[in-house]
Amino acid sequence: MVHGPPASRRRASAAHRPYAWPGLDRAFYLQVAALAATAEGRALAASLDRRDAAARPSRPMGLPLRLRPGLRCELDAFVAAYHRMIETIVAAYPHDARLRQVLTIPEPLRAELASARDEKVHLLRLDLMPQPDGGLRVLETNANCPGGLSRSGLSQAAWRPLLTEHGIGLPAPLPSESELWTGRWLVDLAEGHTGRRPHTVAVLCPRGANHNDVHAYGVSLARLGIRALHGDPRELRAGEAGGVVLRGKPVHHAFAKIGMQDLLRMSGELQPYLRAVREESLFVQNGLRGRVIGDNKLCLAVLSDPQFADLFAPEDCRRVRPSVPWSRNIAGCDATTVRQIIGDRNRYVLKRPLDTRGHGVIVGKEIADDAAWGEAVGRAIEEGWLVQEYCSAPQIRTDPDLPPARHDLELGVVSGRLAFAFVRVGHEERLNTARSGRVHPLYL
Repeated sequence: MVHGPPASRRRASAAHRPYAWPGLDRAFYLQVAALAATAEGRALAASLDRRDAAARPSRPMGLPLRLRPGLRCELDAFVAAYHRMIETIVAAYPHDARLRQVLTIPEPLRAELASARDEKVHLLRLDLMPQPDGGLRVLETNANCPGGLSRSGLSQAAWRPLLTEHGIGLPAPLPSESELWTGRWLVDLAEGHTGRRPHTVAVLCPRGANHNDVHAYGVSLARLGIRALHGDPRELRAGEAGGVVLRGKPVHHAFAKIGMQDLLRMSGELQPYLRAVREESLFVQNGLRGRVIGDNKLCLAVLSDPQFADLFAPEDCRRVRPSVPWSRNIAGCDATTVRQIIGDRNRYVLKRPLDTRGHGVIVGKEIADDAAWGEAVGRAIEEGWLVQEYCSAPQIRTDPDLPPARHDLELGVVSGRLAFAFVRVGHEERLNTARSGRVHPLYL
């Protein structure tokens, strides 16, 4: 029997009263805002906007934010435990019928996974919603090709000298602040995984798709002395011994920026790419199983459900599960729970398992009437979507001329370690930068 969230959690999430998250240092932001209004601050912000415009971001970067002291160690331990649990799901998927029942994988990707051998998730980003009590709720795991790591780190590094010069204290930098880190982490990872340092890296992104971070990878790799071959993954052709070539050049390593819906649509045109990744003759971050399973929003249904506790280390469960909102595959919910979901749309969100950038997300409180919500629930049941307890967002004022805005917390993890962080601020329920969300660099 699959039931809805406990009554205590339902009451807490139903209040939806405006609140400020105590984890953000408000005094720090006021200091930064005052500095940003000076000639030096305006010049720095303008230079960052010009740099970002060349890389085609969705909108200018916001001013830096800082977490209150003492949270860094807690977040380090949390993301390490969370990463272990996601990798456990990826590794157990082929052998655990319960996981295959919960994790909706559409064809043809299901067939691709049947023979994929990878079990690692090298890179992921956690989308977190801060809570009034100072805690966090995990809304999604981005383990396909998460964005934001390059831009946020470069902005933190750019602001650091000016802030320090004016006596504004800062914590030790995250790895993403290091010069050329965007390319270096990928190259080091590829060398450790394959035993050889890349001379050429294919930077793959479909034409017309989301190119966030793609430019930064090409620039960083080139400055490291590595040839970056930009191309559409459909351009890859089969090479010798199961390898692939891009425009006549053999490639053994790649950075792949391919959204899941693009991967589904183009799978018939991507057979050389898929075969090489599946057989591990082409190294890409997160492989194939790591992407399709690790990025699947239904991983939250696994982490939320006590029946899967036997998969994980008890200490990891104790650390992570309190931060996972009630989440289930709605196709597996019993009739009583489905009626509860239909009858109280303000308490629930529906999410297509493999989608991104705010697409495939239906927030119940945004639906105008019961009939439309009922239709959405019916579709979600038919297609096996995630249903999740609604989590309200904290508010922050970043523009004196506008009302307070909503914000989240984004934590990036490379090989199980916290590597980059930022905050998205906006006025919509969905804070994606593809919509109205604006990124603020974050010091931890």
